[in-house]
Amino acid sequence: MRNMSFCLIMSLVITTMTISCTSIAPVTKTEITTKVETAAEASRRYPELKSAIIKYNVSGMNNGTETVYIDDWGRREAIYKKFTTKMMGIDLERNFITLITENGKWVYNIDLNSKTAIKMDNKGFKALQGNTGSNMGVAIDAVKVGTEEILGKTCDVWKKSYPYSMVWMWKGITLKKDQDVAAMGVITEAIEIQENVSIPEDKLTIPSDVKVKVLDPRALSTG
Repeated sequence: MRNMSFCLIMSLVITTMTISCTSIAPVTKTEITTKVETAAEASRRYPELKSAIIKYNVSGMNNGTETVYIDDWGRREAIYKKFTTKMMGIDLERNFITLITENGKWVYNIDLNSKTAIKMDNKGFKALQGNTGSNMGVAIDAVKVGTEEILGKTCDVWKKSYPYSMVWMWKGITLKKDQDVAAMGVITEAIEIQENVSIPEDKLTIPSDVKVKVLDPRALSTG
């Protein structure tokens, strides 16, 4: 009798173990890879554009050019600005680079005239990931007022009343911007777009002669 009870118990244990093992499906490498790829795609700053070089004309208070280099779905981006502005009757030429790294986490504002740069932690960068409808060029509380084509690209047009600004967005990228700056207008409009092109590494690198300072967030909260 004792032997029968022992055999019955062992049989139940073996059956339970068998059921438990068969109910746990192993995670395959394919499933892991798919999940990683899905997460990577969701975090793209520009989900529909792997790389691009966009050239702009700037007119109004500032007159000059702007060139944007986008790489790896926006994981790295550089904005080169070269313009002339009039101050107290004197024309001043300015050269700036805005470098965005780590998918928007870090922003470097580089002044090529003074050879200095400020590194800032972009706290709100995750809110811009995977959003083709807006990016940093879209003003808060802007209202969509229609669509319009620029260089053959259909753009959503956004407008803000005060301070006045209008932005033409394509795939999350600003192709045209009309805004008031210091009570004067500045219009920035794309004149050339190259999609899915190789971006020169030096365009995404801080020049070696530039000194970088890290901005302390506490400095912004003090008077």
